[in-house]
Amino acid sequence: MPITTEERNRRIREQQAKFAPHVKDFCHDHGSPTKPVGHASGIETSRNILRGYRRLHRKESQNVEPEQVINVLVEAGVKQWVLMGLYGYVGYLAQPRATQDVDILVSEKDLERAIEAIQTRWPKLQMQRLEVVVRFRDPGEIAIDREMKQVIDLMRPIDACYQAILKKHFLFDPKTGHRIPVIEAACASKFAAIVSPYRQWEKKQQDAVDLRSILLPNYETLNRKKLKSLGDLVYPGGGAELLEFLELAKNQKPFPV
Repeated sequence: MPITTEERNRRIREQQAKFAPHVKDFCHDHGSPTKPVGHASGIETSRNILRGYRRLHRKESQNVEPEQVINVLVEAGVKQWVLMGLYGYVGYLAQPRATQDVDILVSEKDLERAIEAIQTRWPKLQMQRLEVVVRFRDPGEIAIDREMKQVIDLMRPIDACYQAILKKHFLFDPKTGHRIPVIEAACASKFAAIVSPYRQWEKKQQDAVDLRSILLPNYETLNRKKLKSLGDLVYPGGGAELLEFLELAKNQKPFPV
């Protein structure tokens, strides 16, 4: 029979008390940031991490960054776009991190214009057309598994939630000029990934960490009504479950991934 969490915790506490009886608090998390950093600060942190990584380990990389992709699309006349993925919600986190992938949600009418603009700016990127995304991989970003990493994803608005984000559930960050999802839309997007029957299980684990990292620092200010309405666009009844996820995060309980 598997050990219960309570029993495991009891054994750990007893072991630690025997080994270091003088220590009263074994927690390493005291003093960790708890407030969202804001979009401009989060983007800067992520960009600096990625630049350092590429400078040391990916010297052949095309050095694709969010600001560059956005400028290319805007200059090409792409009208409807929203910065998604980590770079879209990084400002809602208390501890920003980095990714190589720039996710941009674009309208179907702007898709071909966006593809052409990216191919013109980064002709070495390898394009892969899928039904839900047009993906660009960088030959200079070779992962440990020897596969090319994707560096740009043009996300297609293939469901009601994405369509709603693209049409009205976004905001303009005044410091960067970026168009990003409102926080409730970012939560709904992450929630959609977690509950998707098409998502790989290991990726759902990172999605769960990311959603929790958005929900917790913003628990008091999240608009519950908007959160529910966007969750309902993921699937009928999804809004109620998304609100349950919010409380699970607050109470340090796992999501039913």
